[in-house]
Amino acid sequence: MAEKQKQKQENDFTYIAIYFLTFITGIIFYVISKGDKRKRQHSIQAIVLGAIMIVIGFIPFVGGIINLLIWLYGMYIGYKASANEDIAIPYITDFAKKYV
Repeated sequence: MAEKQKQKQENDFTYIAIYFLTFITGIIFYVISKGDKRKRQHSIQAIVLGAIMIVIGFIPFVGGIINLLIWLYGMYIGYKASANEDIAIPYITDFAKKYV
């Protein structure tokens, strides 16, 4: 029983960690979680969010604020995924499900 609880806590942290550094941790978890389709889907979503953040980062002044909001949204998605609730990001979730 203690092992199941430890695994659940590890999974909880994993989904939050996937979105923490969006692009970098998304790629890392995509590579290491070959058997878990749900983690791979969230990894692809994090990679796409990271790419969007890079593009938006070139917008002066407003880009930083928008990037912060996108990052917070990603952390929220990771938190909900750790509680076994999947939130659909418009367009990005459909794209991620194609390539899982």
